[in-house]
Amino acid sequence: MKKFLAGCILLLISYQSFSQTAANTWSVKFSDAIISRWPTTINNMTSKGWEYSNTIITHGMEKVYNQVPTAAYLTYIQNYVDTYVTAGGGFTAAVSLTSLDRIHPGISCLFLYEKTGLIKYKTAATALRNVLVGPSSTYSKTSNGIFWHKLSGYNNIVMLDGIYMAHPFLVKYGSLFNDNAAIDTAVNQALFVYSQLYDNTTHLIKHAWTSTPGSYTWANGTTGNSSEVWSRAMGWYVMALVDMLKYLPAAHPKRAQLLTALSNLSIGIKNYQDATTGLWYQVVDKGIGQTGYTAANYIETSGSAMFVYALKTASDSGWITPATYLPVAQSGWAGLKAIEITIYSDSKPQINNFAPAMSVQNNYAAYVGITSVDCPATANPHGYAAILMAASAMEFPLTSLPVKFTKFSAKEYTSSNIGLSWQNADDSQVDYYAIEKAGNGINFTTIGKVKSNRSGSYEWFDKTTNNNANVYYRIKAVSLDATANYTKVVSVKIKSVNQELLVSPNPAKGKAFTISVNNFPAGKYTLKIFNNTGKILETQSIVITEERILSQTISLPASVGAGLYYLRLEGGGVFINKSVLID
Repeated sequence: MKKFLAGCILLLISYQSFSQTAANTWSVKFSDAIISRWPTTINNMTSKGWEYSNTIITHGMEKVYNQVPTAAYLTYIQNYVDTYVTAGGGFTAAVSLTSLDRIHPGISCLFLYEKTGLIKYKTAATALRNVLVGPSSTYSKTSNGIFWHKLSGYNNIVMLDGIYMAHPFLVKYGSLFNDNAAIDTAVNQALFVYSQLYDNTTHLIKHAWTSTPGSYTWANGTTGNSSEVWSRAMGWYVMALVDMLKYLPAAHPKRAQLLTALSNLSIGIKNYQDATTGLWYQVVDKGIGQTGYTAANYIETSGSAMFVYALKTASDSGWITPATYLPVAQSGWAGLKAIEITIYSDSKPQINNFAPAMSVQNNYAAYVGITSVDCPATANPHGYAAILMAASAMEFPLTSLPVKFTKFSAKEYTSSNIGLSWQNADDSQVDYYAIEKAGNGINFTTIGKVKSNRSGSYEWFDKTTNNNANVYYRIKAVSLDATANYTKVVSVKIKSVNQELLVSPNPAKGKAFTISVNNFPAGKYTLKIFNNTGKILETQSIVITEERILSQTISLPASVGAGLYYLRLEGGGVFINKSVLID
């Protein structure tokens, strides 16, 4: 027991020390630099509008926010999305949903729905889901039902990139809203792409496939597959696998197949890691050994950082063997920091040597002939996105605790009594639960704590006076090693209630009557009695308890004669008037 306690203390000290140096992480430095360079919205950098070029960066920042909940990050993400999503959850005229690239912003809609509870983000996410799934979907597919990457100029083309753009969104949507059709669509398509493009000799996966091989010069005339393993395309795919597995139900019948795909591709990533830099090449399996070309293969940062994110997340989650693959991720992360992160002229970080945006290429020479770029020296977003993903995984404790929230709800019993209820399928490693509340869905404060009793089922009541207002709640599970995990955000609309001041009997016989008070917040109040000229005849102190109900006899001074009088109960910023007739 002493050793266990000592270990817990060391872990807590380590976590506290880390928390004090979060500002020194690349996660925070890059996030802060992005906001500094392109204030208000990331679209100031890309000018791509509602499209993945923006939300691959905001999604990376989401990962950082989950570890370092700086309000500026949430505001930055929300500012971008709110440029295109209306108050009712519709899209502005600037949004066209003509490619999987334009579905990717849905992942930020789901994030904002979780963090703010605002229904408009769910509404927008549902509209994006319906583009791809269900009877209203008109999105183009190959003859065997696989989404085209784009609707214009990409007829029957399926790219690994598109699996990342849409399929983690569909699985997360399905998990949040019990939508099996969305989940199954994503899983089936991801597995088809794997079965079509995976090379079991190299344990790598090719970039693209078409169902009409004769239409494209890059396609093998028999298989329809492209010829090369592009680093970022494979990076997109393995990131998609781990992000889908996070939300895929444990009992899903094809979960094991996704895990097999991830395991096999991890072998290839490990085998083709460059021993000198710890990173990976633009064309992953060619190294620098290719001759006869005017352009040489080069170390490519975005795919490398994506591999680091995927291997670290999968190792931490137990989906691949940590002893085998964690050192691969660590070596890659060390290479990124030592070689590819530099300081730009504004004294903020720059990420170097990543491929710009590109589609599927005809051959090796075409892939390596596209020169790498840096950012912020250029406006290409891919390096930023990838480094944020890798940093968020490597610089922080794993957020996937053995916490599996299966229920969280908030219900108004009375306007002063909000009941919170949550269940956790495994809280064996939870130290305590913190109840957090916000009036705006963004700036949460802790209003209570519940020590874990290992039962997995908890209730807590919040007494509030926010009449006719929205309040937002979330539960934070803090583990024994001080890492944390959150439930989704839920909101409650506090109904306005009738505050009553009753007098009985009225007319009153003699100098006494009874007042009854209903639905006033607990606290101290003053009862004032006026005559018909406005003169105060009597002042009394009234205390209302937490039950918000009071019945009290009031005796008037002997000098008060028959006539009409007025009562005022005031305090705490509220007041109510009542007249009483004295016979």
